[in-house]
Amino acid sequence: MDRIRLYFIALAVIVFSLFLGQEAPCAGEGKGNNVSDGQASKELVVSTVVKLFAKGYIAVTDIDKAKKNNIAKLEKMDDQEFRQKYTAIYGDMKGLPQDVKDTYGIDEKMDRYLAIKKIQSASKKDLYAVIDSIPDPFIVKHFEVYLVEKGVDLKKSPSTREAVLFWNNIRKKLAGE
Repeated sequence: MDRIRLYFIALAVIVFSLFLGQEAPCAGEGKGNNVSDGQASKELVVSTVVKLFAKGYIAVTDIDKAKKNNIAKLEKMDDQEFRQKYTAIYGDMKGLPQDVKDTYGIDEKMDRYLAIKKIQSASKKDLYAVIDSIPDPFIVKHFEVYLVEKGVDLKKSPSTREAVLFWNNIRKKLAGE
């Protein structure tokens, strides 16, 4: 299983490196507004790579074991601790479009019991659908916030290393570390 993860991460890093080497592939072709074309290209590239990382991670993860571990963490929490952690997570998620939040039951009133039920019923297919539903600008906004926090100049193309560190940061947040 670790070998599969290593191959996937290597492939994702290579793909991301190729995307970064192109900077804004659609910009500069002489059609339309180059600034908006460049932004659209950036959003597509960054969100595609982040979604690729996320889907690859789901693909190589033992979903039943992950669900069991996360449910066990939730069961150990009291309601106040859950509320504090969920409030922090919801702060990131409240920027999602309302239809996405409605579809997946994301709201500020989530309680521990409902969170456990949602985790129990989630399949890999559900997780892929959630990943696909996240808008590109939402991902780019969080990626840029992360880069600013790390002191990276946004005028330059981010390095592959920064993308991998961003993904590792997401994984830590998901794992509750």
